[in-house]
Amino acid sequence: MENAVVDKIKRIIIKLLYKLTVPFKKSISLVIPTHVLQKAKKNLLDMTNSGKYKKQESLKEIGTKGVNLIGYSRAEMGIGESCRLAANTISNTGIPFGIINFSGTNSSRKTDLSWIHKEINEPLYNINVFHINAEQMPEINLLYGDSLFLKRYNIGFWHWELPDFPDEWLESFNYVDEIWVPSTYVWESISLKSPVPVVKIPHSIEVKIMDQRNRESFDLPETSFLFLTMYDINSIQERKNPQASIESFKLAFGPEDMSVGLVVKINGSIAKVKENSYLSELVENYKNVYIIDGTISRNDINSLMNIIDSFISLHRSEGFGLGFAEAMYLRKPVIGTNWSSNTDFMKHTNSCLVNYELIPLGKDYGPYKAYQYWANPDINHAAEYMAKLVNDKVYYNVIACEGQAYIKKHYSPQRVGELVKKRLNYIYMWKFGG
Repeated sequence: MENAVVDKIKRIIIKLLYKLTVPFKKSISLVIPTHVLQKAKKNLLDMTNSGKYKKQESLKEIGTKGVNLIGYSRAEMGIGESCRLAANTISNTGIPFGIINFSGTNSSRKTDLSWIHKEINEPLYNINVFHINAEQMPEINLLYGDSLFLKRYNIGFWHWELPDFPDEWLESFNYVDEIWVPSTYVWESISLKSPVPVVKIPHSIEVKIMDQRNRESFDLPETSFLFLTMYDINSIQERKNPQASIESFKLAFGPEDMSVGLVVKINGSIAKVKENSYLSELVENYKNVYIIDGTISRNDINSLMNIIDSFISLHRSEGFGLGFAEAMYLRKPVIGTNWSSNTDFMKHTNSCLVNYELIPLGKDYGPYKAYQYWANPDINHAAEYMAKLVNDKVYYNVIACEGQAYIKKHYSPQRVGELVKKRLNYIYMWKFGG
């Protein structure tokens, strides 16, 4: 009894410390190195790891049938958008669900209220889908306690961008009965180390534009052939590799050629002035490169994608490749590195796949450790594709049409929703007795 009281007090103190760090995260990160903060955070979370949620043999006749979707449903960043895509997918299954909005310590803007009508304050259903990354599972346990996990079937929808899943995250498997991943590449990485089933459930793609914007809205030229590259500052810049897209553009076109242009959209760069200034130096003297920074609404992101002519991302690795898939949905030909998750849907018949060589990271970049490897895209090959899309209209239309057809056929909310429904029905059959 005494130990239980001590554990409860310890959890309350650590939970308070965790919440107090959120508003001061940016200031703290200026004086304390990121890896030190991450280690301190992990040590705190380890102290609250009770283990009560570990595998439950039988869940028969427990709870109301449906899904509690837990994730960054309001956050205006990649993992927030993928959570909202999951909500759209589940809404096409007919299965009851509610959303528990998780904020964590992330500093992204959180004003996307498109799914606020489905938000719930506590779990109502007997299946949890945690649409967060693996390392954040202990945070969920700290904030919501073991009761969120107990007597429910727990699914982690995890992303990861490199070939080897980190051993320091293995304890997160203790929180889940099953893992869903968005691509074959992620499946190969996680399934090798997973003690639980790993099932590929891709993101569904549906790009909605409620309030259309034109090029003038973004101060972009009306008649130029425009390429778009974009990335979130919360993603490691070395992985997203936006400078490669800029270098490819510079190889393909001159600085005074106003018949073409490259739009560089940076989400949240205001908090990362150094990286933004580096890109500005890279495009110096190029009047046909346009940098748009800061966070804009999802409607405006979709509008921006709709008014450009082609999308390019010469990433070193991808956990899915959402920008590619959305651009293809909008009938925009895409240029991307022929490696990692995006190759599930990007083929030579519907995309411009860029050659690469695999290289070691050589140093740590956040969670991406030096021993791992990723792709180094061929910027000369990418430049050839850029020129070809501008000059060969037949090729442009073939790639654009094939890409759109492939995404709408294989990644529609209805198609992915059927896959989700089928998997959940098997879970109910095996774990809940039908």
